[in-house]
Amino acid sequence: MRIESIEIQNFRQYRNLSFKFPHSNGENDLHIIFANNGVGKTNVLNAITWCLYDTEMHLGDKSTALAILNNQIVQELRIHLPEGGNAIGDATVRILFSSDDASEKIRFQRVGKFNVTSEAVIPVNTEFSIMHFADGEWNSIDSEEETLSLVKKNVPEEIHEYIFFDGEHLENYFKAGQFENIKNGIEELTQAKIIEKAEAAFNKYLIEILNPQIANSSVKDISTAQKELDKIQEAIDAAATSIETLTTQIHNCDDEIAMLDNIINGHIHVSEKTTRLKEVDGLIESLKADIAKKKAEMMMFVREYVQYFALYPAIKSLYRYINTQDKQGKLPPRIDKYLLKAIEEHKHCLVCDQDLSDHSYSFIQGLKKELEVSSETSALLNKTFVVLRQYMGKLAQYQLRRSALMEEEKALRKQYNDYLEEEKQLNIYLMNIPNTEAVTKAIEDKKEYRKKRDDIVAKKGVEEEHKKELDNQLYNQSKKLKALVEKNKQLEKINQQADYCKKCRNVLKETRLDLLEESRREMEQETFDTFSRLLWKKDAFSKVEILEDYTFLLLDKYGSQTLGSCSAAERALLALSFTLALQKVSMHDSLLFIDTPIGRVDSDNRLNFVNTLCEIAKSKQVILTFTPTEYDDKVAGALQNQYASFSKLTIEEGVTVIK
Repeated sequence: MRIESIEIQNFRQYRNLSFKFPHSNGENDLHIIFANNGVGKTNVLNAITWCLYDTEMHLGDKSTALAILNNQIVQELRIHLPEGGNAIGDATVRILFSSDDASEKIRFQRVGKFNVTSEAVIPVNTEFSIMHFADGEWNSIDSEEETLSLVKKNVPEEIHEYIFFDGEHLENYFKAGQFENIKNGIEELTQAKIIEKAEAAFNKYLIEILNPQIANSSVKDISTAQKELDKIQEAIDAAATSIETLTTQIHNCDDEIAMLDNIINGHIHVSEKTTRLKEVDGLIESLKADIAKKKAEMMMFVREYVQYFALYPAIKSLYRYINTQDKQGKLPPRIDKYLLKAIEEHKHCLVCDQDLSDHSYSFIQGLKKELEVSSETSALLNKTFVVLRQYMGKLAQYQLRRSALMEEEKALRKQYNDYLEEEKQLNIYLMNIPNTEAVTKAIEDKKEYRKKRDDIVAKKGVEEEHKKELDNQLYNQSKKLKALVEKNKQLEKINQQADYCKKCRNVLKETRLDLLEESRREMEQETFDTFSRLLWKKDAFSKVEILEDYTFLLLDKYGSQTLGSCSAAERALLALSFTLALQKVSMHDSLLFIDTPIGRVDSDNRLNFVNTLCEIAKSKQVILTFTPTEYDDKVAGALQNQYASFSKLTIEEGVTVIK
């Protein structure tokens, strides 16, 4: 959707003004609004956001700002006020959006009503309405839900900063502390926040509705088990937070090490050794991880066998006893009791086909009673013997597997120690070569940061192992709680709901994380592709990276971070590229409205930046506001025949008009 027109009545400097933004196929959808400072060009942006969201996004100090209602109309109303009386004044903004082929149109209108007295202008209320044009007919949207839905669908407030820009702030987009904008941008436009809200809703229902019902059950054990489960979950959340903090600290160390590497690598006589040192450091890190995994595997192996070793003397003794008794024929006989029962019932031997005498019949009855006990005992002993034989076979494999694991760990440690020695020798070499004080200090500092990083990595590993242990505890406790709940039939339905909530919550969480990760990677590539296409220095940069904590990296052809050393124009262009990529990845391809687009761009790059905006206008609507300082002869020449409309604003008799 694009803006077709804006009508402003009695809003700040404007009495009755209409902007038209025509567009014909084959033309750039570029529109220019030209005005001196103070004429009201920025208030065009404020009129738009006020109409759509009932707030002025680009107002300076709101506490000292005049009322929205035009001051001239205020004075006119006051002239006719009776003593102590009042009058109602209206401020109106209409914005007409349309599809590229004009088959669909939406007109947003907001009317602000103000109570005007001789001393004050007091807001009364605002009335918001929408007209929708489709299939050749205009229809009024009466439903508040449908009204909000149309705003959110076409120009959602959450992403307004990626549609309506203040050019004065473009270059600051990626400065320190601004990475939250990147995170919010990706989360908003990828609908990840909607998924997160749904996830939170399930979790809230689980915690506030279902869990209290479970805790208030007549089964006291359920309440106790639930409290323990919550305690474990709190510990898991704390561990996850700690891991996240440590990860950030590792990234910071990596940044410092990279900076020091730049100092060291600036000297040709150490570059070869430092390159090898990086390789060795990477191999050491990899082997650390492999050794940690192998330790974890051995721990799991020992835990698996500890139960067998605890019971081994008893198992071995019982196994030998049953085996000996069986070989000596001392175990109860295994005679088919069903055959004896049939012989008893018919008083006829099924083996020799003879009728039973009274003596034989009495013998069969006695034997049957004996076997009612002995057969069951024999069956139980046979079952026990099979289980014991399985235990004995399991224990026979212990030593072989243990030796194999120890040999594997030994081999890994040898590799690790070899690389540590090589690292040591490389560091000694680098420290002993004749060099500047800066390089020597850089090498020392790098060692300190490496040590600090190793300590943090070790702490992170401990926390991760601790979290794994807690995850196992949570799993076991969840099983225990589920078993207790199932015993209470009154809670069966609640338990099913809780399980459903957990599954839905977990699926939503996984979906959200997968979506963010996929979007983050797409954003990296799309931002860099757009930046490279529009950039005037084609070979200066190699890659854009958005880390897990949403730190934004712009790498040069050597792989070094260059964002801090970019020009204001390059940072502004990068912000635009990010916005365009964000819109494309989210499939929310909106217009761009930029106030003072080149105010912070140096004179050498203004034309390049203007040409870039013209390039963007080939695929989407771009509305730009210029001051005379920006719109000099060079810029005017570059934009000649490039725009679809040009509006010059000036003030006549106290109000802003189009010349």
